[in-house]
Amino acid sequence: MNRNGKTLADTTGMARRPRLRRACGLVAGLALAFASGAVPAHHNSQAEFGPFGSDTIYVEGRIVAINWSNPHISIDIETSGGDLPAGENWRLVSHPIRIMNEYGFERDEFAVGDAVRLYGWTHLRKQPLIWPRAIQVNDGPLKSNLRFTDMIDIAKGTFEAMGIQPAANLNGSPPERAGEDTVRRLAEMGLLDADGRVIWPPR
Repeated sequence: MNRNGKTLADTTGMARRPRLRRACGLVAGLALAFASGAVPAHHNSQAEFGPFGSDTIYVEGRIVAINWSNPHISIDIETSGGDLPAGENWRLVSHPIRIMNEYGFERDEFAVGDAVRLYGWTHLRKQPLIWPRAIQVNDGPLKSNLRFTDMIDIAKGTFEAMGIQPAANLNGSPPERAGEDTVRRLAEMGLLDADGRVIWPPR
């Protein structure tokens, strides 16, 4: 017991309470940050580049640098035509490596100096960034870089005329992120299986 009539256990508990409150506050703050998306993580492409079904621009250019790494690959291009002025430097940003592979892209498809043409969405805050809708390298196929937009365009009846090779993992994918209207239309078109997953190509 000390001179204030407190035991050692009492004074130890008093000393711990402010630290405990600070720790609880830190945990609560981190939980709130994670819940609100304030902690840096896998970014939401729609929040940065607009909805999956929004209008795209067309761009031609040449690859000047490649960063094939996580959390997101990026490819720097110098523009040469399309909807952007020639001679500008823009960065294509996309999925992590695993998802790019699942979509049907491999690192060795891209090399500095390669010609590219693409459809994509520009950054909503006017940064020189593009999220590709579909990419063609040299004389290769124009390959989809977003299966949910494939679903939207299929539901609209416009996909097959676009000349885009669908995402490699489109068939058997759940369509919910493409939106309720798209899910309903795909069902009406007979393009969802018994588990509600996309059937493509049509049977």
